[in-house]
Amino acid sequence: MKSGSRFRSKPIASETTRLAACAVLALAAWSLGVSSARAEPEVFRIDPETTRGEFAVGHFWLSTLRGQFGRAQGTIVLDADTHAGSIDFAIEASSVDTGWSIRDNFIRSENMFDAVRFPTVHFRSTQLTFDDTGLAGASGELTLRNVTRPVAVKVERLECGPEWGSGQQGCGVAVVSSIKRSDFGMTFGLPFVADNIDLSFHLTAFRVKP
Repeated sequence: MKSGSRFRSKPIASETTRLAACAVLALAAWSLGVSSARAEPEVFRIDPETTRGEFAVGHFWLSTLRGQFGRAQGTIVLDADTHAGSIDFAIEASSVDTGWSIRDNFIRSENMFDAVRFPTVHFRSTQLTFDDTGLAGASGELTLRNVTRPVAVKVERLECGPEWGSGQQGCGVAVVSSIKRSDFGMTFGLPFVADNIDLSFHLTAFRVKP
């Protein structure tokens, strides 16, 4: 009987080892399946025709001067699985429009944007923040007049889906921020023209097909 018991113990141990190995292989296969099923980050290209930037600045303590930028380009990358991505866009400084050409030319001059030497205003995110509803904001760097400063932007709206008519997948994004123009060497007119500038960007971006 003892020899029989010893004889039976080997296949029991072998069967246990085989089951454990199968479990490990199954877990590994499941992990690989999850990794391979994870969606790739989505890349969206900003549409210059439907994107604009706006600004507002106090003017002689009595009024608010408002204007907009008409030309922009860039990309947005979103990874829903990992809550990561990036925002990178540039606005042409010469596209400023306040509704008065004499004032626009002054803003383009070396006293303000110096658009001939520094033709673009560039924002590049370094980190995106998400909440329960999705993308909530971004921290990044704003380059203006060849001066780069850290800037935080708040996402007020993010809506994605097919465009009516074409069916093309896209996103509409509205972000706001504020800067001190003196941080970028724009000191002309202080304090008659305020230092703080409120910025808002309304971006439309369409998905780039892989």
